[in-house]
Amino acid sequence: MSRILITNGDHAANALAAHFPDAEILIWRDVLIEGPVPGGIDDEALADIRARHIEEAFGVSDVRADFARRDRALQAIPAGSRVELWFETDLHDQLQLIQIFSLIGARITRPELLLTLAPPPLLNRIEEMAATLAPVRVEQIAEGAKLWSAFRASTPDAVVANATSDTSLPEVSAAFRRMLEEYPGISDGLGRIERSALLAIRDGAITPGLAFRHYQQTEALPFLGDLGFYYRLDRLASGTSPLVRGLPAGGVAHAARTNMTVEYTHTPIELTDAGHAVLEGRADHIRLNSIDRWIGGVHLTREIFWRFNPVTKTLSRG
Repeated sequence: MSRILITNGDHAANALAAHFPDAEILIWRDVLIEGPVPGGIDDEALADIRARHIEEAFGVSDVRADFARRDRALQAIPAGSRVELWFETDLHDQLQLIQIFSLIGARITRPELLLTLAPPPLLNRIEEMAATLAPVRVEQIAEGAKLWSAFRASTPDAVVANATSDTSLPEVSAAFRRMLEEYPGISDGLGRIERSALLAIRDGAITPGLAFRHYQQTEALPFLGDLGFYYRLDRLASGTSPLVRGLPAGGVAHAARTNMTVEYTHTPIELTDAGHAVLEGRADHIRLNSIDRWIGGVHLTREIFWRFNPVTKTLSRG
């Protein structure tokens, strides 16, 4: 019987391959917390949208081809194969996990699924995780598919409901609670990552690289990679009233395409007057710069958006 391991990212995959040289490794690379993940379309159309966003936002290439290889490999897994899902408990991994449950749940015949979860970093916990591999129950697959649909819904109602209720996948519910913090805040119009980035710069992180390292320390379960963070910085440096200045023209996507990522990470940056005003509660980012952003299937625009209340941990229409 073949043994297949599915995990997030190349670092985890390389570590697993070193521990289990006879296993096949299938890598899930989609950064689902970034950009549109709309519902109401088939898997091929979704992969097109996801690949286009990642290539444009991060300056990487061949994303669509990677998704095609991944999807073909998943569909080709024969019934009866042993498939081990090795994922961390953070937001990034949990979104990937429910996508996989949705895809496998749609199959008529399924492989034997086992799951192991641990806080990041996975590559430091392989022996511990191997000891906790457990069969995935039918209800967990169904729950995962339901949560994937909730994530892709055009309003956040289902995410809010599942973030505050008991499910057979409690780590996903916790991830949803963290995701709600990415909605614009009621006092400043900033998501948590955006706010952390501005605070890092205010407190002395004078380059994007330093700001990213500072931000990582603010997450109990770090999930955002450096390119995702730099993309957020680029957005903060744009608009009618930029909150950050100093970033190179074209942002991190141009830097990646021109092999200038190292130079990008060492560029001196600082807050603008508007950035200070937003952090101090004297201005609102959305009122200054509007909003055009996706969180899963929810498209936030000036006309339709929600704000996060850190006290009640809920959302309200902006």
